[in-house]
Amino acid sequence: MFDFISEYLYVYLWTILTAGINVVAPMSASTVVNPVTAFFTDPQRAIGIGAFTFFFTGLHRVYLFRKEILSDTANVALIKKWLPYSIIGALTGGFLITNLNEKLLAIVIILMSSYFIMKTILYLVSEKKEVRKESSLTRPLIFIVSGFLQGSGMQGGDIRNNYLRTFVSEVAVRAVGSAFGLVNFFIAGSVILLRNHLTTRDVIFIVTLIPFLMIAQIYGVKFLVKLKDRNAKIIAVTLSILGVILLTYKYLL
Repeated sequence: MFDFISEYLYVYLWTILTAGINVVAPMSASTVVNPVTAFFTDPQRAIGIGAFTFFFTGLHRVYLFRKEILSDTANVALIKKWLPYSIIGALTGGFLITNLNEKLLAIVIILMSSYFIMKTILYLVSEKKEVRKESSLTRPLIFIVSGFLQGSGMQGGDIRNNYLRTFVSEVAVRAVGSAFGLVNFFIAGSVILLRNHLTTRDVIFIVTLIPFLMIAQIYGVKFLVKLKDRNAKIIAVTLSILGVILLTYKYLL
């Protein structure tokens, strides 16, 4: 028992903390959870743990947003029509990720994380907060690519959510986005588990973590109503930078 706690203690604390913060400042497994988890384990295991973690937190968020999803037929139609495209992308990404070299995968996570850190920083310092609209012809590509990235344990939610913001409300973005995300992360975690990149101890860790994730999200919602959007983004960027520094130190220095 002591060995189990000592092995996963920091991952426990980090994952619970980020689960609560993710409600306040939406962030992905690739930018926050995976870099730090990979520092204490390895990239494939980190992506598997992160995928299942975000799957269970996504289930909880879908439950919290169930009224917003079911009360609008447009949201239900959107999920039914475009979820298959997202699943195709997630399956492709999930199978690809298990064949990558650990150092190469670490570099991919670092580059993806750094890109979205810079993207958020530019958003914070920019005076214009407009979201670029996309043509409806790009829908299949958007959902396939976002599914592929999330299936690979990378950041695909931003691509999908920024597009959804051009024609649905922000509440619908969070609600529908959670539905897509939980399916993609379940696929990513399942592929990694079936290909033996997760240990039995990892699975036990994930199961014992679930109640704490639920509590963290409940308090995260309470904190969200008191926090300004700018401050929430600053928190996410700060944690993301820390994750990239740790992963760079482990694999590149």
